[in-house]
Order: sequence, then structure tokens, then C-alpha cells
Amino acid sequence: MALAAGGREVVKLPVPAMMIYPGDKIEAGMLRQNGFFKRSVAQLSVVKRIEDVIGLEARRTLFPGKLIPNNAVQDPIVIKRGSSVLLVFRENGLEIRVIVEAQESGSAGANIRARNPDTGLSVLGKVQVDGSLLAEGD
Repeated sequence: MALAAGGREVVKLPVPAMMIYPGDKIEAGMLRQNGFFKRSVAQLSVVKRIEDVIGLEARRTLFPGKLIPNNAVQDPIVIKRGSSVLLVFRENGLEIRVIVEAQESGSAGANIRARNPDTGLSVLGKVQVDGSLLAEGD
């Protein structure tokens, strides 16, 4: 923090250096630091550090020089709604693999619904980093 003319505290916060569109993965070169009066941004729910957004994905358009709301970024989507994905079901040493249709989009670690196009049955699976779904029996 620094003091601006008039004794007002200034904080440096990350802002886009360029237009960032929904679905874009945010990289360090896409951001810069801008100074804002601490009092004017203290109550805002915005990204405070560049490190907190590197590698995340924009949920909506981010404009150059504007603060980045916390809800405007998300973990990268691994599975997109409507895509065909591999579902791996595991229970008591048994493993079944089947291709299903994702009913929701999801990031790694999220639980999403998928539907077996052959049977019409719906299943809940956990999104894996490799783009598959994992469903485990009790």
C-alpha cells in the first residue's frame, strides 16, 4: 500500500491489460496492476492478487483496466454440456466403462449429471482431470 496525494491509501489490484473473453484461460501476460483508493474498493468482492487468477477461465468478458469480480472467473471447464464422455463406474473391484452424454458442464472435482444415450438412465459422476467421469458404488 502507498499513500496518494492527500493522504489516501492506494492499493494495487490486478486488472486485464487486454480484453479477455468468456472461456479464455487467464495468463500472467494478460494482466497488470492498477492503483485504486483503498476506501473505494474495500467492500468490493474482487480479485486481490494476480496469482489468484492465473490459470483460471473467464466466465464473462473482462475489460481492460477494470477490476475483476471474484464471480467472473472459474476453474477451467473440463467437460462441456452435450459432449460425449467416458464414465468409469467402480464398485467392489468391478470396473465398467461406458460412453455417456454430459448433461452439465463441469470443472475437475465437480459432480455433474450424465445420461446413457442407449438406456436413457441418468448418473452422477465426478469430473476427472483427464476429462472422464468417475462414479463409485457404495
